[in-house]
Amino acid sequence: MSFRRKRDEWSEFLRRRAKELRGCGVPDEVLRDRLRFFVFLEHGFDQWGWGRNPHNFFDARVLSDEQIARLAYFVARHFGDESRVLIASRWQRLA
Repeated sequence: MSFRRKRDEWSEFLRRRAKELRGCGVPDEVLRDRLRFFVFLEHGFDQWGWGRNPHNFFDARVLSDEQIARLAYFVARHFGDESRVLIASRWQRLA
């Protein structure tokens, strides 16, 4: 008898859209977990990466203005306009 693990929602979402998110400059490490990704959107940096090494973590400030705009558009399309507004307000210089 074989056992199939049911894909979770986030894995399925990434299967279809990870390439587009990578094109926005978001690294795979930040995408590994839905909560981690949303915390990144909320704070503008990878809190889990910060906890491991405060001198070497992913920060939204390394993204180009074009990547930020693409990410904001992506987030608005898939998670609602409130999320786009969050990015625009938190990442002021970038949005």
